[in-house]
Amino acid sequence: MTLRTNAKPMICRATGRLSVRHALVLALVACAGQRAPARSPLPSQPLLLEPGVVSTALPEFAITIAPDGREMYFGRASADRSALTIMMTEKTPAGWSAPRVAPFSGAYRDVDPFISPDGRRLYFSSDRPRATSRVRTLSTWYVERTSAGWGAPIDAGQPLNSDSLSVFVSQSRSGTLLFSSRRDGHMRVYASKQEGARWGVPVPVSFGSIAEGVSNAVISPSGRFVVLVLDVPNRRSDLFVSCRAGAGWSEPRPLREGVNSRYADFAPAIDPEETLLYFTSERPGIVAARADSVRPPGDIYQISLRAAGVSC
Repeated sequence: MTLRTNAKPMICRATGRLSVRHALVLALVACAGQRAPARSPLPSQPLLLEPGVVSTALPEFAITIAPDGREMYFGRASADRSALTIMMTEKTPAGWSAPRVAPFSGAYRDVDPFISPDGRRLYFSSDRPRATSRVRTLSTWYVERTSAGWGAPIDAGQPLNSDSLSVFVSQSRSGTLLFSSRRDGHMRVYASKQEGARWGVPVPVSFGSIAEGVSNAVISPSGRFVVLVLDVPNRRSDLFVSCRAGAGWSEPRPLREGVNSRYADFAPAIDPEETLLYFTSERPGIVAARADSVRPPGDIYQISLRAAGVSC
């Protein structure tokens, strides 16, 4: 999942026909001479995520990591962006596996996967038909993990869904769920919580003085901060952070230059340990720079949250 490697436990054994005391002394000396393998430092600059596996010449965006770090799900589009599919890759001893279409995706336009903090549910946005609506638009769906894998897609239904666009779900460990919607004619972020088998009525969220034009808001697992996207004049879209402030949220602060660029930077994600930020950028990456009139494909990057300028 990251550049870090997990240290294997050290095992020190005393051998030979020695007294228990001498064996203990020798074992302590032997262990003192061993050191755990150093962990690779967290990236301090935006680093392409798994080039050739996750990041390719096709458009990739919006990633989520399972709590145990063994699976990643992300969006991949066809070159003309007519097809939108959720891909999955699994961690193996040899590295990340070749991505394959997630078992619940592939037939419709599916984007924005998000695995709940407990790992039991995966939310995503899809334009698949809904029994309760004649309008064909992106809405919130989810699958639940079973002993046999992910179950069949479930329409989140009202009040999370409406006849308007609803996308980019994220959720904290306390159960607060955020998503973006145009249900009142303006793109806003809404918050809701599940109450038994039902969801609470979504409430518009303001980040400081900003209530409209916010999108791609991902809440951290702890609920301490939100990384979100705002359009910036002459810069397309940039990433911002808003910290929990009492019952509300602070005025958004832009992430540092280098994370934000003159290209579109969006679709943030936070690892379960709250150490890494993932985001999509259309800056030159796998594919070299193109004419300004041609939209770049976009790749997924990772960087330390601290290095990105997230501090709450």
